[in-house]
Amino acid sequence: MNKSLNVRIKDIVLRTPLITSSGTSGSRDEINLLVNRKSILESLGAFVTKGVTINESLGNKEPRIVEVRSGILNSIGLQNKGVKRFFEEDIPELRKFEIPIIVNISAGSVNEFGTLSAMIKDLDKNNTVSALEINVSCPNIKKGGAAFGADPRLVEQIVKEVKSSVQNTLCIITKLSPNVSDITQIAIAAIQGGTDALSMINTLRGMAIDTDRKKPILGNQVGGLSGPCIKPVGVYMVYECFKKIPECRNKKIPIIGIGGISNYFDVLEYILAGATATGIGTQWFINTAIFEEILKDMTDYLNNTNETIENLVGKAHNSF
Repeated sequence: MNKSLNVRIKDIVLRTPLITSSGTSGSRDEINLLVNRKSILESLGAFVTKGVTINESLGNKEPRIVEVRSGILNSIGLQNKGVKRFFEEDIPELRKFEIPIIVNISAGSVNEFGTLSAMIKDLDKNNTVSALEINVSCPNIKKGGAAFGADPRLVEQIVKEVKSSVQNTLCIITKLSPNVSDITQIAIAAIQGGTDALSMINTLRGMAIDTDRKKPILGNQVGGLSGPCIKPVGVYMVYECFKKIPECRNKKIPIIGIGGISNYFDVLEYILAGATATGIGTQWFINTAIFEEILKDMTDYLNNTNETIENLVGKAHNSF
């Protein structure tokens, strides 16, 4: 693998800056897809699981997904089998990947986040998990969710609770919500809580209405908007945090840029804005070869320009 593609999130070395985006990965089907398509696996720097909760969650009522112009609205509602079954059934398969595994976690209270983190630490007998991604931003769950991600005080408390529960044995990433007036304030709160990295952004709140039936299409009425239409928002928020937060600017707290990535130009935009790595989700539904294609194009770009990913991080700020 081309070393110019290597990046680092705390002590975790990623062989490429491309990772899966939580919510689009982590089920048995996606795991089997990766096992059967080695080229996808070889393109990834890390694998981020679908959100895990303490107990099994059936998710929201259907319909759960609707296509909209330049994106999709989803209201899955964190459907998952619960942390114990996740470790029994999925972790043995994930262990075969031989790349960093990042487990996305969600809970309904500060204490619940701590309990879940401690359970993961205890269940991970083979040290398969490299990092936890704290989901304080999902707009689809009624208990907590977006309210956590909009409150700096709560974000700081959650990060502190998770850090205390795992006792620095795992890298902690905090996934930020775009549904706020100033994302830098939430990012600063996460940093004060002890986060090792930030990921941004999660989906934007949105709605679609059936004009014939004259009612919202989604069973949960409101969903999370993802896809190409949210990329400018994601790039802007990465740029703002890198620009205004010293720990991001000096790369002590790396940023994972997420939202609307469809090609290597999009990856490059996020990196130039200040992201160290990038998550791809919705486009994977459309094009299962997206990771291989972007990796090839990024490799060609770096070879032609004699650049490295590390050197390109935040370069868009240098012209001012």
